[in-house]
Amino acid sequence: MRIYVTIGAAAAMLALAGCGGPDEPKKEREVMKVEDSAFGPLVTTPEKVEDRTNAAVDLHRENLEKRLEEDEGT
Repeated sequence: MRIYVTIGAAAAMLALAGCGGPDEPKKEREVMKVEDSAFGPLVTTPEKVEDRTNAAVDLHRENLEKRLEEDEGT
């Protein structure tokens, strides 16, 4: 007899647990920008390297153009 009461109580608890509360929309989590996280330096490093490389290339190009102008006498 105890087994029937236990099974009945378990079934009643499962039925009540499945009811849930009111249907409120869940708030969406704000997604943190990668730049603001611990991985920010790793993500922004390629951009910094590209900027420095472009600056070095531009400086080298200017120096070559200057030498070329001096050599041509223009």
